[in-house]
Amino acid sequence: MTPESVESLMVDLEEGDPFDFSRLSIEDVDARKLMANHFCELDRQLDTQGLSADQRLEVMAAIAAHAMVENFMLQLARLRSEADRLEFKDWLRRYGIG
Repeated sequence: MTPESVESLMVDLEEGDPFDFSRLSIEDVDARKLMANHFCELDRQLDTQGLSADQRLEVMAAIAAHAMVENFMLQLARLRSEADRLEFKDWLRRYGIG
């Protein structure tokens, strides 16, 4: 596992659901590089501490699952905030419901 291989996989994942960086002060390439380097450094530290590949994979899966829950919560909060500003029927139409 290298930062470059992780970045490449991240690009593939984002093709189906791209992030909107337009209102942020970081570019998508820089964000991917930062997270890929962090993930690989964490893997190296776990390896240095003697964790097997399976144990490291389990830790990485837990980190990914934790991040997914956090993202889910942030998305729900964003949707609720948007729904509060819109009429409910307009909100439903915006997301292709009704």
